[in-house]
Amino acid sequence: MQAHRALLETDEQGRLKEMPVLPPRTRVEAIFLVLEEPPSSPTAVRRPPAELAGLQILGDVIAPAIDEPDWSVNDA
Repeated sequence: MQAHRALLETDEQGRLKEMPVLPPRTRVEAIFLVLEEPPSSPTAVRRPPAELAGLQILGDVIAPAIDEPDWSVNDA
């Protein structure tokens, strides 16, 4: 089984505007997920709080806060 993605659009009556091209002499199962309409108004631009202006990051922010040997994980 192979998956192929196709975005289909419908007209005002709910009919497909364009039929997808499918492989010849094959059986195809289709599950349709109706995409939600995008919001009509643009979303606000997200900005960091003003209190963080001029903040300097010192050190590694990606490294874990707790060293791996300190975790109480039992090895199976």
